[in-house]
Amino acid sequence: MQQDVWYLDNVDMDSVGRPEDRREHDRVRGPFDGRRVGLLDTPVRIYDLSKGGCFVHSLHEQTVGIPVTLKIDLPFEGWITVEAEVAYCKEGFGFAVRFLNMDEATTAQLSRSVDKLLLNRAS
Repeated sequence: MQQDVWYLDNVDMDSVGRPEDRREHDRVRGPFDGRRVGLLDTPVRIYDLSKGGCFVHSLHEQTVGIPVTLKIDLPFEGWITVEAEVAYCKEGFGFAVRFLNMDEATTAQLSRSVDKLLLNRAS
């Protein structure tokens, strides 16, 4: 299955609501399939994926600082499960999260996937 992936290096943060953010990691635009884990797993679309976090497209409002669990289908690596914290929200569009407490295996899978996508973009 081929997945169309769009890339985003330097984001104009005005377009996502937080111009004061300082990006630490290169990002790949996506979209990627995901699920928000809860009583009922909810399908979500993941954008701006990096080794430190991502943007979750969602029409449901979130509160900054709350924990969330996400499952993300990584190209080349398959599904990972990550614990995250809501970093900011863009009303009616979604919310950004920063990943927390990832184990070594999950960190390695995410790093390999992002690195391969960034390398493919450079080719």
